[in-house]
Amino acid sequence: MTGIDTPTVRHYDTVRPFETLLAIGLAFTVIGIVGSIIDRPGLGWYGTTQPSVDAELDFDVDFGNRLTTTVVDDGIVDAATAQAPVTIGQPVTAHFVFTDPSTSQRAVWVIWQVSDFLVPLVGTWLVFSIVRSARRGDPFVAANERRLWMLALVIALGGTAMQLVGGFCRLLMLQRSAAAEMTMITASISFMPIIIGLGVAVLASVWHVGVGLRDDVEGMI
Repeated sequence: MTGIDTPTVRHYDTVRPFETLLAIGLAFTVIGIVGSIIDRPGLGWYGTTQPSVDAELDFDVDFGNRLTTTVVDDGIVDAATAQAPVTIGQPVTAHFVFTDPSTSQRAVWVIWQVSDFLVPLVGTWLVFSIVRSARRGDPFVAANERRLWMLALVIALGGTAMQLVGGFCRLLMLQRSAAAEMTMITASISFMPIIIGLGVAVLASVWHVGVGLRDDVEGMI
């Protein structure tokens, strides 16, 4: 009897810490979503944080003579610090704080902040479900394969959409403020979510083979 129970206990002990960590991650993600609404200037609710946006300035900034160079025996160095010289170039990014946001700006801010948590929340839940099923038995089941395909879509499409939502919300907030004529609106998209999503899709394909082999073995018994 001991020879049968010991592998099960060891399998449980190996997987359980990961399941616990993922459960903690889920809890913190939910707390982050709630905090984005309650502890921030949401829909009329004022907390400890004011909405803010970082944006590139649409005009040149004169830094004066803050960085000057001098010639020494070893070459050119910064005159004030004697360190390697640097230059300050454009564009310059400024931090704009909305001291009295309108209702629409509050709504956009909440949508922006909450959207940052949605992909991690769904992704963590899917991984948590896979780990939990592995603790309970064989992980190579069709349900886990579906979860991996869903995870690939969430990372690739959701991660890209999250960037678009963030850029659009940032644009809306700036255009409806006094900083509209002072800033240069730029948008950038990272392909990293798509690359990671493709990697998970490859894992899902491998999982599909594992599920098929498992079914074949069970059919032979």
